[in-house]
Amino acid sequence: MNKIATSVIVCAGILLFSVMAAIADDMTLNGKVTIDENELREVIKKVIKENPKLILNTINTYVKDEKQRKREEQLESSFKNPIKDIVATDANPSVGPKEAVITIVEYTDFECPYCSKGAKTVKKVLKKYPEKVRLVFKNNPLDFHKQAIPAARAALAANRQGKFWEYHDLLFKKSSKLSEDQFVKFAKKLKLDMEKFDKDRKSPEIAKQVLSEMAEAKKHGLKGTPTFVVNGIVIRGAQKLDYFSRVIDRLLEEKD
Repeated sequence: MNKIATSVIVCAGILLFSVMAAIADDMTLNGKVTIDENELREVIKKVIKENPKLILNTINTYVKDEKQRKREEQLESSFKNPIKDIVATDANPSVGPKEAVITIVEYTDFECPYCSKGAKTVKKVLKKYPEKVRLVFKNNPLDFHKQAIPAARAALAANRQGKFWEYHDLLFKKSSKLSEDQFVKFAKKLKLDMEKFDKDRKSPEIAKQVLSEMAEAKKHGLKGTPTFVVNGIVIRGAQKLDYFSRVIDRLLEEKD
C-alpha cells in the first residue's frame, strides 16, 4: 500500500473514531444513533478543528500525488500520440545545432513567472546536451497578461536585429513589471536601431506571427504556459531538469 493510501485511511480512521466517540453519549440502548444531521455536522467540524495538521497534510499530499499521477499519464499518452505537425521557420528564434536529433519547441508568455523558471531550466538542458538539443522559441501570450503580446512583438523585433535572446532575458528579469517604457529601455540597452525596432514591432508581419503561434498552440491543446514540445512529446509547466532529462534520454534511446 502506498503512502498516500495509508495516510488517507489513517486520517479517515481518526475522523470516524473521533466522531463516534463524540456522539457515543447520544446513542440509544439498541445501538442506534439519535444525533440529528445538524448536530453530526457540528461534531465533524469539531473533529476537523482538533486535527487540522493531519487532515491538511493528508489533503496536500493527496493533491500533490494526484498531480504527479496525471502528469505521468499525460506523458505516456504523449509518447503514444506525439504531435507531428509543428514546424519551425527562420522567423522563429532558435539556439543549438539545426541538425540536432532533439528539437524542443517552447511556447511561452513573457509576463508569466513560471515561464521565467522554464526558460532557466531549458538553458540547463542545452548545457547538458550541447550537441543533441535545439531550442525553438514560439509565443503563446495568455489573454489575462496585458503586456504579453506587446512583449512578444518587441522580442521578435529585437530578433530582426540579432538580439532576441538578450532581449528575451531582459524581459524575463522584469516579467512582473513589463511596460512600454521597459520595452524601449531594453532596446536602448542593447543598442538597437530604435527606428527599425519601433517599425518592426508594430508591423503586421510580426503581429501575424504572434497570432499564428497562439493559434498553433490552441490547435494542439497547449493552453497553459510554459509548454514544451520535445520531438512531439508534450511537457507542461516549468518542470525541473531531471524531468526534461527523462524525456530526452528516452527519446535518444528510442532513436538508437
